[in-house]
Amino acid sequence: MTTFAKYLTLTAIFTSSIFASSGNYLLLNDMKLIKEESKIVKKMSTEVTDKDVKEFSKILDGLINGDDSLNLRGTKISAIRVKLVEIKELWDSKKETLDSLSLSKIDTKVNQAIKLYTKSYNKHLQKQKLLTLVTQHMSDSKPNSQVVALYEKF
Repeated sequence: MTTFAKYLTLTAIFTSSIFASSGNYLLLNDMKLIKEESKIVKKMSTEVTDKDVKEFSKILDGLINGDDSLNLRGTKISAIRVKLVEIKELWDSKKETLDSLSLSKIDTKVNQAIKLYTKSYNKHLQKQKLLTLVTQHMSDSKPNSQVVALYEKF
């Protein structure tokens, strides 16, 4: 097989495994719902409704503790969990008297949580890429200790 054909084959395998691995990230639904929280906060900046307050509270509680109806398990990733608890504490102290300043603070914290979820997801993709490379390498030859050590680092 020519070098070019090998390269194309490896690229195809690598790309398909990355797309497949993105679907097995356990927090994809959480990421979707934290982004929904941001939309709700922005919507509340023009008009606060009981429905929005209840929905925000339910999603936030589900992100922290889990909620079967929302398909949420509750995150165990400490950095994300700490941020969600910060949002909950701020939310609980301000939800009775929501004004533009408190909504802005909540929105800032929600956006920080979105960044943490995104960082976690990107790290998951990196691990999947590395696993694909290690698996490919191991199937071609004996395991290279440097490659295995690099994988364990992640």
